[in-house]
Amino acid sequence: MLSCVWIGKGLESTSRNSREVRFDLLNTKRRFLPFFIALAGFSSALSAQTVRFNTSLGGIDVVLTPSVTPQTVANFMNYVTTGEYNNTIIHRSLNSVNYTTATFYLIQGGGYIIKSHLPYLFQPNNPVPNEFKASNVRGTIAMALTGSDINSANDQWYFNTSDNSASLDAQTFTAFGSVANNPSLAVMDAINALPTYTFDGFSDFPFMSNYIAGHTPVDNNYVYVNSIATLAPSFSGVANAATAIPNSTTGISPGEIITIYGSNIGPTTVTSLELDSTGANVVSLLEGTQVTFNGVAGPMIFTFDGQVAVVVPYEIAGQSTVNVVVSYLGLQTSSKQFNVVPANPGLFTLSQTGKGDAAIVHANDGSVVSTSNPASPGDVLELYGAGYGVASPSFADGALVTGLPRPVASNALLIDGKTVPTLYLGGAGGEVNGVMQVNFVVPQLTAGSHLIQVQVGSAISPAGVTLQTK
Repeated sequence: MLSCVWIGKGLESTSRNSREVRFDLLNTKRRFLPFFIALAGFSSALSAQTVRFNTSLGGIDVVLTPSVTPQTVANFMNYVTTGEYNNTIIHRSLNSVNYTTATFYLIQGGGYIIKSHLPYLFQPNNPVPNEFKASNVRGTIAMALTGSDINSANDQWYFNTSDNSASLDAQTFTAFGSVANNPSLAVMDAINALPTYTFDGFSDFPFMSNYIAGHTPVDNNYVYVNSIATLAPSFSGVANAATAIPNSTTGISPGEIITIYGSNIGPTTVTSLELDSTGANVVSLLEGTQVTFNGVAGPMIFTFDGQVAVVVPYEIAGQSTVNVVVSYLGLQTSSKQFNVVPANPGLFTLSQTGKGDAAIVHANDGSVVSTSNPASPGDVLELYGAGYGVASPSFADGALVTGLPRPVASNALLIDGKTVPTLYLGGAGGEVNGVMQVNFVVPQLTAGSHLIQVQVGSAISPAGVTLQTK
């Protein structure tokens, strides 16, 4: 039913309002659609320094290696902290399309800014001694050299977009970090895929796709590194993923799907859930993002710079409070404490706001029930939500549901405040443990909009969610 991610609209980070991520429903009908992504196999030194390259095409997060290449990292970070890398450009790109005779592929920057619409080389600091210790494999960042002098590295760096070890290791180019995850690799590759030109004494000079060959470039034709900055994850709020109501007011229930808002808590490209090697469980570490609840990691639904979604572990059941911590690439936010409640039911809605028409499909064909496609009395429908608390039989956190887990607490479906018999109310088959499915037959109702709610124990899903009938 769910196409991987559903997020409420109501709670937003004050610094990320325009970048809110939402859930796309309309590929429903009980079908789990994971986004299979392999984690990048680079440095696991989570205590290392981590920076983000904010480029014209997105963010590239990089884990540096100060314990391996201390002088190189210190030199690089000096340029970062003084802001000298701000608004520099990528001035060289070698790839298999634009440079077919090359034995290595890379993108290079760090030394040029734009003045009067043309590249201008700024004066670098003194060079640093060579610290070659790691290979120039794909995804590493290394320092450029001047001629054959291995101790000439100063401000210019490059990303290895292919495994260049056979060509560059013999020349002792110092690799001092690695691209952190697949979204960052994708940005690196997108820059490397841009067309290149011979221009102003440069060969293999990349321009954005808006550049017209043969014309004098304008400023927005260049590929910029707008800034390079250290990452400092923080989060500002937590809300029920279906209702968008802040958990600071409702508490958090075991198995609830929540949305966490903040900054630097994920990559700059939205990355949806992935399964483990068995294909039966959603992973709890997604592209470097992890959320823990009293130390227990929850299954990740998606990750993004300003917003992540996660399933609350069932292990918090019976506890009075829970401490939530988000980590990205090993960097942790401060802990926030919430009350634990038995259940916190909420219904997903087509508007993704927690209000309006509920996420309901016809059981026979999977079509979405809406104002333009209302249900008729006697139709069998499937309603979707979350937050139904502990169920029996139990499934492991992150497991794809294969049975019929039902809430331990008493439960009911309400339409216009009246109890309606259900065919089933519990975990959604084939979905990650925590997604709720309610199967029911539409009773005799007048045509129009009807309030629909789910009750689990003493908790009732918020009003304002509707079922359309004819």
